[in-house]
Amino acid sequence: MSKKFDNLKILESRTLYEKHGKVIVEDILEFADGSTHEWVYFKGSGAAGAFAGAVAVAALTKDKKMILTKQYRHPLRQLIYDLPAGGMKEDEAPEQAALRELEEETGYTAEKLEWIGRFNWNPSIMSGTVEIFFTRALKSKGNFNLDEIANIEFVDFGTVLERVLKGEYIDSALVIAALLISARGLHVF
Repeated sequence: MSKKFDNLKILESRTLYEKHGKVIVEDILEFADGSTHEWVYFKGSGAAGAFAGAVAVAALTKDKKMILTKQYRHPLRQLIYDLPAGGMKEDEAPEQAALRELEEETGYTAEKLEWIGRFNWNPSIMSGTVEIFFTRALKSKGNFNLDEIANIEFVDFGTVLERVLKGEYIDSALVIAALLISARGLHVF
């Protein structure tokens, strides 16, 4: 089967939808054996149409509380807890984007960020990755973007981890970040 993917060619690529930073693309692929396949996927907007990527920030306070946002997510028809997160702007470094998103969504910034991992939501239909950053060095700036529609809550990290393990928190960035923090012992200080 691996030879089938040698010399993969994109015969045709067309944008099916583009609005609000969301792009759906259809590519017609030709495999080494001559077979073709239509592949429809989400592609982020960015330089020359490339996925600019996304970031998420897992931040703990000195008393081991994690800053979470609670937002309505229409596809799920419910409020969910997640991390301060969002897309990177063109020519923006991941760390810059993480600090910007943290401040926009929570009114906090961080003295330093540590990269702890990356993931892709669904590689079969999504391009790009989410870069996860961690900090214990939160500083209140007192102002956040009023266009953000999130509630901010500080939740004890032990409770966050328990809710992740019970399946109560379902946001992928939050789940992955909590497990990485626990596995690396970053919550112990």
